[in-house]
Amino acid sequence: MNSQEKILNCYNTVADDYAAERWGELSKKHLDTLLLKEFAAVNKDKGLCADFGCGPGQTTRFLYDNGLKDIVGIDLSPAMINAARQLSPQIKFETGDLLNIDYSPGYLGSVLAFYAIVHFTIDQVRKCFEEINRVLRAGGDFLLAFHAGDEIMHFAKAHDKEVDIDLYFFKTDDIVALLDETGFNIVEAIERRPHEDAEFKTTRAYIWAVKK
Repeated sequence: MNSQEKILNCYNTVADDYAAERWGELSKKHLDTLLLKEFAAVNKDKGLCADFGCGPGQTTRFLYDNGLKDIVGIDLSPAMINAARQLSPQIKFETGDLLNIDYSPGYLGSVLAFYAIVHFTIDQVRKCFEEINRVLRAGGDFLLAFHAGDEIMHFAKAHDKEVDIDLYFFKTDDIVALLDETGFNIVEAIERRPHEDAEFKTTRAYIWAVKK
């Protein structure tokens, strides 16, 4: 199990390298951009969107550039938030904890979480979904992505720097069931093969859900 300290240490350590590597990744991910463009179009006039686990803000910036201007990028790591602010000074970014979201009930119009749950156990994912449901308005959209499977992968190095972090894979059907249990209806649930030249080689899952 990853402690919050481990997650913070990992991403604070690799923030600049991570930002340099990931900033342009969406240009090679056609399904991701199709989903994000649709998400931006549907939610551009529905209140504040929170991009949780935003890292250096590449998805936040993509949504902003595609018309979703009322948006905030949120990440646990202060170093990642600093990188995001430098890359996109026109967008609001702030630190935050997905297991204890600092917003009042129904405050958000929509939520994006691309790979924001990948360091959580399944029990922590449940808590995360409960928190997102709490702060999302009724009928609000929630789009998430994660690594599909049933393994746990440990990393002792990232970007040639020493870290100590576990990466959790989840079966798509298990996440669908958990979303249903925590108050969401499923709109779409899909998987795709990895892009060999653009990302870590895992099957990717995407779920578009709506708060009941």
